Amino acid sequence: MNKVISFFREVRAEFKNITWPKKDTLIQLTVVVISISIIVSLILGGFDYIFTTSLNYIGTKPVPQINTNTLPTEIPLPAITVTPTIIKKK
Repeated sequence: MNKVISFFREVRAEFKNITWPKKDTLIQLTVVVISISIIVSLILGGFDYIFTTSLNYIGTKPVPQINTNTLPTEIPLPAITVTPTIIKKK
């Protein structure tokens, strides 16, 4: 338990050493972070749109339709005759 109390005392001492930014600096840096986030999201959204539409275009090319009414129902096979061959060993 003493270690936990000692830890929080050290945390309090470290918080006293922190130099917090001024209000104007904090607002300016917040605007920069939000602006960069919006720009990056627009760029990534644009790439996503381009890739999605291009893949949809590739995937939706018209497939030639086969008229099943003109195909024969059975394919005739040629007649095969098999004659046995006897091989004599010497």
